[in-house]
Amino acid sequence: MFTKVFIPYRGYWSSPFSRWQMSFQNANAIELGAATTRKALAERNIDPKNFDGCYLGMTVGQPSWFYGCPWYSALIGNDRISGPVFSQACATSATTTGYAGAAVDSGLYQCILAATTDRCSNGPHTVWPNPVGPGGEVLSENWMMDNFNRDPYAGEAMIQTAENVATDAGGVSKEESDEMALRRYQQYLDALADDRAFQKRYLVGVEVPMGKKKTKLVEEDEGIMETTAEGLARLKPVIPGGCLSFGAQTHPADGNAGLIVCTEAKAADLSADPEVKIQLLSYGYARAAKARMAAAVSPAAFMALEKAGIEVKDLAAVKTHNPFTANDVVMGRVMNIPPEIFNNYGSSLIFGHPQGPTGMRCTVELIEELVLKGGGYGLFAGCAAGDTAAALVVKVN
Repeated sequence: MFTKVFIPYRGYWSSPFSRWQMSFQNANAIELGAATTRKALAERNIDPKNFDGCYLGMTVGQPSWFYGCPWYSALIGNDRISGPVFSQACATSATTTGYAGAAVDSGLYQCILAATTDRCSNGPHTVWPNPVGPGGEVLSENWMMDNFNRDPYAGEAMIQTAENVATDAGGVSKEESDEMALRRYQQYLDALADDRAFQKRYLVGVEVPMGKKKTKLVEEDEGIMETTAEGLARLKPVIPGGCLSFGAQTHPADGNAGLIVCTEAKAADLSADPEVKIQLLSYGYARAAKARMAAAVSPAAFMALEKAGIEVKDLAAVKTHNPFTANDVVMGRVMNIPPEIFNNYGSSLIFGHPQGPTGMRCTVELIEELVLKGGGYGLFAGCAAGDTAAALVVKVN
């Protein structure tokens, strides 16, 4: 449990998420993430010189990624700081934030920028020398699709791991899966109500080049698919006999998000409203059995709750990155999460999954929901490749 870790009110932000091969497809994720952060800090009157460290979460290689965090830090306006790059697939955000919290709690740092960015579009195609192979032909990997479609240890595609967990949990029907997809879409529509009032609390519009002399301002999520009960019912399971159709899973996306992790005194100094106190209480993690990715989420969440000294009944809001509807169905059963606190305003099932930043956007939304509720405890949890998961607990007073 962390006892000395705070987040300034509005000391967090996210870009819109753009479905892959749309407006962000040609932007370097480090440069775009830094540009979003510079704009967010300026809007919040926060000088980047306040940071004594930066942790960068990122999973998809980009040109000059070798210089990761030092380059990113310089681009946001502070070339005197640096830090590591964290990469844990879909758990990158929670792990980056959790380790930043541990660094502040220990006194190593006073104010860390936990930043996350990724671009799934136009992903790397990697080749390695293979001089002893037939004719010396290279070994190659399509970074995105090859890793989505096969875990080198478990030997399964991610969607199969979700189907495995659904079966282990006593079964999830196609109808239950569709109902969850529709509910998450309807919850996302709540975030668009009143001219996107909820999303405007944290989303930062992003300028992207569309040629040598033209730019485009992206202020809203791109590529959201309308979801209806009738449309879902028409879709067949991706795996015959399974419960998950293409309408019951997230889509790859591009985007970035950031969050300031600091001491109580620094949070009060940087906060848009010092009366709103936001604490990062704990970090949890887990690894499930082989090819059982979704089964790791609940143990990670229970660990974070136990470290924070609370139970599910104490929670005011829960946000997840669960890329398949069955994951949320099973987690809801295992943890007995009340539906009325579970992924209000939608989840990454609907707004997409840029890998590294996904969990941070969810955490940012979690904080803003707690602020609107007048305070309380909140849980973020999500699965990650390799049958792993990570979780965070926050408290808003």
